[in-house]
Amino acid sequence: MSHESEAVASATIELLEARLGRLSYLLTGNTDWTGTPSTPEKPASLDETVSRRLLRLGRELEKLCRAVPAVRDLVQLHDRFPDLFNPTDPREIPEDLSPRALASIVLSYATAFPETASRLTSLNDLPIPDAATSASLIELQPRLDQIAQTQDEQAMQLSELRVRTARVLQRWYEVGVVGSGECWAEWEGRLESVEREVRRREVVRAKRENEI
Repeated sequence: MSHESEAVASATIELLEARLGRLSYLLTGNTDWTGTPSTPEKPASLDETVSRRLLRLGRELEKLCRAVPAVRDLVQLHDRFPDLFNPTDPREIPEDLSPRALASIVLSYATAFPETASRLTSLNDLPIPDAATSASLIELQPRLDQIAQTQDEQAMQLSELRVRTARVLQRWYEVGVVGSGECWAEWEGRLESVEREVRRREVVRAKRENEI
């Protein structure tokens, strides 16, 4: 009996280790050279733990549901009909269907069988392309690859230019617009202070003249 208990305990531990390995691979996506999943790094803080991250995702999903009706309808549809989001393998025969239902499904595609057969037969009648034409297309492949690489490089350059343009516009806004506005505001404040001082001195002078 003890031998059976040890075997059960060993099998349970192996299953738990296998599940832990799958979870580690889902969290990290990395493995060592032996195929063993890498151990996840320790979270830097409590907010970076899996439970807290799942809680934040749940809150964000709730906000999204309140803001977007389509998302709310999709979540409700998932709650009511979860099987729609877990489709069965088309190669597996559903177990909950009767033979009559399966026969009706097969007969509904009966008209497609002759059509598919005729299409397959028509392939035999298609002429084989000229070898010279095929060779010329194969020779063009390096040039096409080079053109595609050039397009990728140009797209990367355009992306860098967009980033640089955005930075220039941000700098111009900060220095040219915001900086000028702050400068004008400072000058206006100085002018107001000077005007108040001038008015105060005029009032003082007027009082002195009236006293004389």
